[in-house]
Amino acid sequence: MSIYSTTRQILQLLSELHHPQITRVLQHRSGATILKSGRHGLTELHVDSIQLLGQDLSSHLVNTTTPEPEPQLDLDAVRGLFQNLRMSLVRLNHLGISYSCPNLESELAQLKKHLQGTTFKLYEEPSTSPDNRWFFVGDLTNWEDPLFEIVLTESDTVISNDWVPHFQIDLDTTLPMADLKAMTHHHLGRDFLDWTLDLPGYGIVLGMGQLARVGQNKIYLGLGTEKRPTRYHREHILRPV
Repeated sequence: MSIYSTTRQILQLLSELHHPQITRVLQHRSGATILKSGRHGLTELHVDSIQLLGQDLSSHLVNTTTPEPEPQLDLDAVRGLFQNLRMSLVRLNHLGISYSCPNLESELAQLKKHLQGTTFKLYEEPSTSPDNRWFFVGDLTNWEDPLFEIVLTESDTVISNDWVPHFQIDLDTTLPMADLKAMTHHHLGRDFLDWTLDLPGYGIVLGMGQLARVGQNKIYLGLGTEKRPTRYHREHILRPV
């Protein structure tokens, strides 16, 4: 099973909720799952590749196929969590990928070159980690449209750890962190949300946990809390690169 087909299975479960925003931005075709932003396709997941506006990013992933996800992905548990979240789900905030590269500035130059002539631009969010930088590709004309995140770590050698490389599925909800922890504990096990983004003086805006591992690649689920200021983030925090 490949990292791509496993991720597509999870996104298919999300689409089964028939949530208006998710139905609008996620399309499933034979052999491809497409993330749309506005009227345009932003990202495509195929059986054996991931493409950003037609640019194949698959070479940044390693050991993308194993007999089964490790640990084995419990699709029924994920389906149960999504169904439980249905009434509190606001939007699909973004999909994303994390990988290492030998030269970060060269990687950014290639990304920006590929975006020329499209409606999409490259933005950066200040990172909470000194080891990596957080970038987003998208069109901020409508702040509610999904983005595609690229987390880059500069390294002369290919990095493989708990967070690199990984796919990310990120959702906005109306729930506080306590409720999200209880819900994920019930469906996915204790301490699933083992990483949180806590803004000093404001509160926790995001929790993340690992859904599955395929080879050296991980799939993470991010759940935004009711405190997450998505509009403010896109209009005031993201900066053009």
